[in-house]
Amino acid sequence: SAMASPAESSRRREEDRTPSPSRSSSSRPSKCRTAAERLTDDLLVEVLSRVPAKSLCRFKCVSNHWLSVIDHPDHRKKLPQTLTGFFHGSSNLEDWILESPVLFTSVSPSPPMDTSFAFLPNHQQFDLLDSCYGLLLCRLYNVSAEVGKCHYVVCNPATEKWVLLPDSGQDSVNACLGFNPALSSHFHVFELVEEQDNYISGVAVYSSETGVWVYKENRWNKRVMLIELQPSFVFLNGYLHFQVDGHDFSRYLAVVDTDGETWMNFSVPGGLLNGFIQHSQGRLHYANFQRDEHGGVFRLVVYVLENYQSKEWTLKHSVETSYILGRTDYCIDGFDWIAIHPECNLIFFTIGQELKLMCYNMDRRQLKVICNLEGVTPPYLSYVPLYAELEALHI
Repeated sequence: SAMASPAESSRRREEDRTPSPSRSSSSRPSKCRTAAERLTDDLLVEVLSRVPAKSLCRFKCVSNHWLSVIDHPDHRKKLPQTLTGFFHGSSNLEDWILESPVLFTSVSPSPPMDTSFAFLPNHQQFDLLDSCYGLLLCRLYNVSAEVGKCHYVVCNPATEKWVLLPDSGQDSVNACLGFNPALSSHFHVFELVEEQDNYISGVAVYSSETGVWVYKENRWNKRVMLIELQPSFVFLNGYLHFQVDGHDFSRYLAVVDTDGETWMNFSVPGGLLNGFIQHSQGRLHYANFQRDEHGGVFRLVVYVLENYQSKEWTLKHSVETSYILGRTDYCIDGFDWIAIHPECNLIFFTIGQELKLMCYNMDRRQLKVICNLEGVTPPYLSYVPLYAELEALHI
């Protein structure tokens, strides 16, 4: 064959040094790529939208491409989110006058949280009452109206959308929110209506689907009242759960559904008083302190409700208080339950006069200091961002 020219030889040597598409690791033929690599971004998002938030965090480590897909702002509406922090009040008078009575403490990397809530109507005075899967329930005060006149607002701080609820016609001081986007795009607001002797006479429920309140009289098989301590409400499996005192001086968990048709009550595990209820990993959890069978050692214990039919609790975790708190009892200044992580075996609480926010890992039996919350006030409301647009929220 004819001898190649110097220019042609140089070009061939350059081509030999340049990897062809078939040899490139990023452009392998489809038959050589894994099933995950052959997924388009749209299909990948559809798959990832069906996994728990805990698994989604792990999948960020699969590849840089998966990380960019998961963290992309356009995909947040479909992908599950995890706990980012807690809303709480401020005891600083300047916060109330100059800025906002609401503060936010972050516990995981997340975008900055605007606690001014300037998107609320006329930026009026308000209280945060409850949070549930990214939605917040607020009590809005109209300063120009009669004294004590207020309305409920349900809002989504991630999308800055809100809706003003009609008046329930009830005189209630205890209201809570029920919402689960995995089950429905609609939410419910519960009002616990009390008699003059503080016993609960019934429950009023607002449905965003119907836009009306429905009141149902007490159908529990006993008279109950809310505990005097800061009550905690848990919405799980379409039921509202909260702790009550019975007229027989016993402690119970009261349960009612969104239709006001199912009413249940059952004992707390081990007869432990003043415990803390939360939902985590799809099940109801009950945390408290308990003295061991010999009466000498205090333990932090966590029980899980297995099913509503048997009403039986299973002990999930137990650890001596001296191991995690350095004390042999639980009479500790500033101790307050904050939350149990909705996806992981983590318990958050405050301790000490400076209100140190602590995180206890039940799997590793390790305690971690997050920050000081000095100058804040309860309630502490867990926040999991929701970026999806809901028709139930409109101005």
